[in-house]
Amino acid sequence: MSTQGNILNADVTGQVLLKCYLSGVPECSFGMNKLPFLEQSVSKASDRVPRGGVTLNDVTFHQCVRLNKFESDREISFIPPDGEFELMRYRTTEIRSHNLPFTVISHVSEIGRGRIEVEVTVSSNFPSHFFGMNTKIRIPTPKNTAVCKVIVKGGGKAKYSPDVGGILWKIKRFPGGYKYLLRAAIELIQNITVEHKAWSRPPISMEFQVPMITASGFQVKFLRVIEKTGYNTIKWVRY
Repeated sequence: MSTQGNILNADVTGQVLLKCYLSGVPECSFGMNKLPFLEQSVSKASDRVPRGGVTLNDVTFHQCVRLNKFESDREISFIPPDGEFELMRYRTTEIRSHNLPFTVISHVSEIGRGRIEVEVTVSSNFPSHFFGMNTKIRIPTPKNTAVCKVIVKGGGKAKYSPDVGGILWKIKRFPGGYKYLLRAAIELIQNITVEHKAWSRPPISMEFQVPMITASGFQVKFLRVIEKTGYNTIKWVRY
């Protein structure tokens, strides 16, 4: 993402994990939103994705999935093994800015050869009834950093750590629709014997968890269990 908030390069790799404790050998059917057009079968999938759908570039299924049924009517039909297993793995590059859970915008000012001022704004783009959990934002600083003073406005705690090569900003609970700001004043070590080189400004990295939100737009629509004996099943879906 650029300093203006534009997406330069993005992709999402996801997986569907199932934990099965069913007795017998019931047949299951799994469905998601407007099941995807695959890149190898559609030349311009992004132009033909139905409203509310999602384009997947690569899909890998568990060996229990009946591939002929998927190829004919886009239905994922399978007889699940016992315990936890990966039903499918997918990748998509059709990421739009409104699908991103967070937006990070930074501004860096180099004042002479001995001082740098950094301002980073992080905004959550999901609805207010969702929360980002255990968010960690790593803001790189030059290797010759001597002193780094950090001020956070909004939420979380941040400090300079040479071990991580910059500022580590931790936000335990990040509500949807909020914006937090960090400012840092960095003093650099001056070494007259070493030729001055411009700072390369490495990208800011971020780790987070947002339960029940998917950046790809992937949604589970149904999980059906077909059992001739007719016993009741309990189904639970978590993103």
